[in-house]
Amino acid sequence: MIKLEPVHVNLHGTEASGVGLLQGSLQGKAVYRCSRCLTDFSEELHVPFDEHFMQVTEDKLSAAEGTDYDDDRNVIVGEQIDLVPYLEQAINLALPYRPLCNQDCAGLCPQCGVNLNEASCSCQTERIDPRLADLAKFFEKDS
Repeated sequence: MIKLEPVHVNLHGTEASGVGLLQGSLQGKAVYRCSRCLTDFSEELHVPFDEHFMQVTEDKLSAAEGTDYDDDRNVIVGEQIDLVPYLEQAINLALPYRPLCNQDCAGLCPQCGVNLNEASCSCQTERIDPRLADLAKFFEKDS
C-alpha cells in the first residue's frame, strides 16, 4: 500500500530542431507499508524527470505508421502535451518494489505474528530441511 501526498513538479522546457526537452524534478511525500513488518512509514520522494518530445502532424503520423521513431522521443500530435502519463510513469518507476522501513527490519514472527523489531518471542523458528530430518534424528540418539 502506498499513499502519495500532492507531488510538486518543477520542469524546464527547451526546443531545438523540432524536439522538445522537458527536464526537472518531482518532489513529494510517500507513505509506505513495510513489506516485512507491515508498519507504515513515510519517505520524501525526489524523482528526476527527463523526457524528449517530437511534434508531428496527423498526416505524417498516419503515413509513417510502419516506421519507427527514435525510442527516446515521445511523438505528440497537436500543440499541447498531456504530461500526466509521463509524470505518473516517472513516479511509478521511482517507487520501491518492496518497501522496507529500514534495511535491518526483522519482520514478523511466522508463528505468532509479533513484530520482531519491537519485541522478541519464544517461538521455535528453526526449520530443518526435510531431506536432512533423518540425519538430525541420528544425532539426537547419540546425545
